[in-house]
Amino acid sequence: MDNLRLILILLGLAVLAAIWLLHRPEGSSRKPGASRREDRRQEPFIGDAGDRAGADRAVELDQDHNREHDGRPRQTTLPDLGAAAEPETEIRPPSGQPRDADEASRGVPPEREWREAEPVAAAAGTGTNAAASEDDTEAPRIVTLYVRARDDRQISGLSLLDAAIKAGLRFGEMKIFHRRHRGAARPVFSMANITRPGSFDPSAWNLFQTPGVTLFMTLPGPVSALDAWDAMLATGKRLAELLDADLMDDAQCLLTRQRTAQIREEMREFDRRNGLHS
Repeated sequence: MDNLRLILILLGLAVLAAIWLLHRPEGSSRKPGASRREDRRQEPFIGDAGDRAGADRAVELDQDHNREHDGRPRQTTLPDLGAAAEPETEIRPPSGQPRDADEASRGVPPEREWREAEPVAAAAGTGTNAAASEDDTEAPRIVTLYVRARDDRQISGLSLLDAAIKAGLRFGEMKIFHRRHRGAARPVFSMANITRPGSFDPSAWNLFQTPGVTLFMTLPGPVSALDAWDAMLATGKRLAELLDADLMDDAQCLLTRQRTAQIREEMREFDRRNGLHS
């Protein structure tokens, strides 16, 4: 009887021990050092590697200071590292060239400085050549003819537009007419209003009148001086015919055969001096 009672007591203790082991709190199963290791986890650090040890020590002391008496760590708010984590934007020179230390300290984009300096350098490099060739190049010359209405009459805008088109002129840059040579950027010669400012209003051809027009060419041009003169002379004669007007020389005198021959010889001489032969 005593043996049976002892066996029952032992079985009861074993059952109680099993129940206690199965239902004990999960927190008590943690190893003593686990909580310590979690509390001491490393926070993200941004900076030089040599400062990491000091930062780790500061975090550890701060956590020890913030612990409650029950041993649980208090929640602490870390400073926002977002601004510090953004990489600094570096302005790099073009073409992979290194930046000067002074430029980097001032934060000045070197590309803009180089671009501003390039025209100065180019002008300095070509200044000697330009001065050397100045004596060899003849100064530009402007040759002028006038087409003026007879008897102090006025030429209407529509009549002028029609005559200019028939004479092979085209309205364009600077609001005046031009005769162009194919492939050339500059006109062979141009036609402007004889009255100031010299331009035409393309929206008011039927509203204005003028006493005449000016034909002019700048030498040297896209073609030889003699060819340009012959073309401008032919256009002037055609305009004078269409507008019932007089063709005049640069002194606004009637253009005579003698003056025409003289100007033609001057154009031939200009071409000879500039190495052009017609």
